[in-house]
Amino acid sequence: MTIFTGSSARRAATLVLMAGALLLPAIAEAQDRMIGGYMTYLGPEDRVNSRGARLTSAAAIVRQDRANFHRFGIRHAEDENDRWFGNPGHRQAMEELIVVSPGEARIIERQDALVYVSIFARGGQITSIRVEIPG
Repeated sequence: MTIFTGSSARRAATLVLMAGALLLPAIAEAQDRMIGGYMTYLGPEDRVNSRGARLTSAAAIVRQDRANFHRFGIRHAEDENDRWFGNPGHRQAMEELIVVSPGEARIIERQDALVYVSIFARGGQITSIRVEIPG
């Protein structure tokens, strides 16, 4: 083990700080950042798919909400537009990216709910979609 004292300790500390400063842009680039979001109301028509089958997961319900909004024109007064899920391929990928707490998922699966959906990306690629019940 090397022990630095006096000026050598200051030089070592400076080198560590400089190395850290050089890594900061790479670390910042590697982190997800919020690129936007929208508020939406999840109603009874969002808990069934387009064939009428009951949806059992919160992620599937949120995905169906966007299909209803963009494809079928089923909209609630609280529903906001989004710029990501008008594309069917983006909606298809959406379900596996959704993150929701177990408690909030149970609420979404059982009853109508107003939710805020946050979109996170890294390097232009959506990495996660967070769903939260405000309040």
